Amino acid sequence: MKALLRTRATAVAALLGAALALGCDDNGGDVAGPGSGAILQKITRTSGDLVIGAPAFAAAIGAVDNAGAPGQHDATGRRRINWDGVPAQFTNVDNFPATFFNLTATRGLEYLTAAGTGLRVSDNGFADINPTYATELIPFTSPKLFAPIGTNRAEFQFRIPGSNTAAVVQSFGAVVVDVDRPNTTRLEAFDKEGQRIANVVVPTHRAPDASSLVGVQFDRPVIARVVIILGDAPLAAGTNDVSRGGRQDIVALDDFFYSEPQPVQ
Repeated sequence: MKALLRTRATAVAALLGAALALGCDDNGGDVAGPGSGAILQKITRTSGDLVIGAPAFAAAIGAVDNAGAPGQHDATGRRRINWDGVPAQFTNVDNFPATFFNLTATRGLEYLTAAGTGLRVSDNGFADINPTYATELIPFTSPKLFAPIGTNRAEFQFRIPGSNTAAVVQSFGAVVVDVDRPNTTRLEAFDKEGQRIANVVVPTHRAPDASSLVGVQFDRPVIARVVIILGDAPLAAGTNDVSRGGRQDIVALDDFFYSEPQPVQ
């Protein structure tokens, strides 16, 4: 009888845990708990004054900024990418090297490029693609920001910085530029098995900043890949943002913050 009661209690606890792990956020998105057993400890959705919010998120996910130090480091550290140090030959072109922030600037992040698409770092608000973007896509940290080309899906994986060794991170956050429509832009995180473990809607921007911050923090390193869906459509010469008379919400990206990459176990 005691064994049966324990079994029932365990089942109830498991169902309750699943119900808590899979729920709706206040912007209409959803969050899925990982099969790995890791716990999603915190979701960050911030807009307004990111001058305070972004550094606070960075400090919360890692005590020390390991910058571009290659190799494996203590899991309590963090990395940041702000794109402003990208050299001229890789700025305002559509073929930004996918491994640049792993093998060149050793921060352990690689872009996953789909066929027919690319990644572009811009120092002019993408005005050379569409002049109206210059007053809409304002960098959080000047002068550069970036966006995928040919798609509104940006996908990244983690490596031990400076190597081809697959890695996972405990936390990840991104500054997202000019989100006008709710429930369209989102951050998705995946574990090493490819299972989606977080799906979080990015809040719309509000004064004084033109950007929003979205982030997730787990209780252990489990994020192997992140996908960020940016608005309704990719950047294009004939596609104006909804706030400039267009029909689509055009969105870009700026700073990334993530905990120190650790080897996949």
